[in-house]
Amino acid sequence: MLLRQAQMNDLPQILKMVGDGRQFLAAQGIDQWQGVYPKTATLVADIQHQHTYVLVQANQILGAAAVVPGLDPTYQQIMTGQWLTDGSAYLAIHRVMVSTEHHGEGVAENLIRQILKEIEKSDHFASVRIDTHPQNKAMQHIIKKCGFTQIGTVNLTAIGKPHTNNFAYERLNTNVHQKQFSESLVD
Repeated sequence: MLLRQAQMNDLPQILKMVGDGRQFLAAQGIDQWQGVYPKTATLVADIQHQHTYVLVQANQILGAAAVVPGLDPTYQQIMTGQWLTDGSAYLAIHRVMVSTEHHGEGVAENLIRQILKEIEKSDHFASVRIDTHPQNKAMQHIIKKCGFTQIGTVNLTAIGKPHTNNFAYERLNTNVHQKQFSESLVD
C-alpha cells in the first residue's frame, strides 16, 4: 500500500467513501457525519491545500484522511483535560475514511500509521491531534492502537458540527521529543 497526496481526480472516490462512511455510521446508530459534514467544499479545499492523503493499492483508493497544520478551530478550547503540548506546533488528522470494500482489513490503522511515519520525519511539529465521536468505538480503538493518548473532550458546536463533544487525543512526535531530550543532555 502506498501513501500519497490526493489529487483532484481522486475526489469522486473520496466523495463515495464519505457517503459510504455516513451509511456505515448511521447503521451503528452513530450521528457522526450525518447531515452535510464533511462538505464537498471542505474536501476540495483539503486537496487544493495538499492536506489530503490517500492510501492506494493497485490504483484503487482504500482510505483517505486530511492532515491539517496550524491552529485548528476544533482544538482551540479543550472542554475537559489538557493538551500534552499546549502552545506548541501540531498537526491535526481529520476526516479519516475507508472504502466500504475494505472495511475490516486494517486500512484505517495502516493509513494513520503511515501518516504518522511521514510526520515523524519532521521536527516542525511537537504532536499530532485527532478526535472522534464518543460512540465511534472502532475509531477510538484504532486511535489508541496508533499510540495516541486520550486527553479530554473538545466541543464541536463552535465549528458548526451537530453533536457537541468529541473525545480528543494527542500523540507526541517522538522525533521532536527525542531531539529535545538529546539537546538537554548536551547542555
